[in-house]
Amino acid sequence: MNVLIIDDEAPAREELAWLLEQTGDDLEVVAQASNAREALAHLDALDVDLAMCDVDMPGVDGLRLAELLSERDDAPLLVFVTAYERHAVDAFSVDAVDYLLKPVRIERLRKALGRVRERLSTTNASPESNPKHLQRISVEDKGVYRVLPVDDLLFLESEDGIVVAQTRDARYITDFSLKFLEANLDPERFFRSHRSYIVQISAIDSIAPWGAGTYRLILDRDADLGVPLARSRASDLKSLIPWSASAFDD
Repeated sequence: MNVLIIDDEAPAREELAWLLEQTGDDLEVVAQASNAREALAHLDALDVDLAMCDVDMPGVDGLRLAELLSERDDAPLLVFVTAYERHAVDAFSVDAVDYLLKPVRIERLRKALGRVRERLSTTNASPESNPKHLQRISVEDKGVYRVLPVDDLLFLESEDGIVVAQTRDARYITDFSLKFLEANLDPERFFRSHRSYIVQISAIDSIAPWGAGTYRLILDRDADLGVPLARSRASDLKSLIPWSASAFDD
């Protein structure tokens, strides 16, 4: 795995390079950059699998650089390394694999590298998948930000403008809008069943009439856990899941 380190402070770059060497992982720091311009030049010249990037940098900061990288066909995976927690939500909105706080602990770094290898393995195994689709989202959990794989989501619900993520075990507040999530989640895996709900398709266990021409999607084999399906969305769901129920017939 070829790694590019991007940080405007040379001591920070050297420390991270040393930590990467100490992990014992099969990787190579192929270049270091002090700003976005240098980083883009290295990416034009080198084969880079992972960019480890600071957020607060003069000129083009790390978040804007991430947006520029996302436009490239050869975009590397991205892990942010920063001294500040406040950028976590923005970091995962640009599909960062992980978000490390300085000073970086080596065990935490190993965990991040493991996540990177998992993503690389998935991308290589499924070349037709879109790496720009969100793989994780950040949620608020007792005053801190927790990172959830999107596989853990049963549904997302908008309540008075606040989007709540429901897993099998808990509900979490997010800082995202349903519009953003609908645009960035894989449409083959997530479905906008109602103006206030997005549901993971694989979690749908059954469907039931719910009065006034609407329906309810029962999730995870739990009759008490379900989301509404608007009548206007029923035919779209049928195109994804070939239900034979006559209730869907025009």
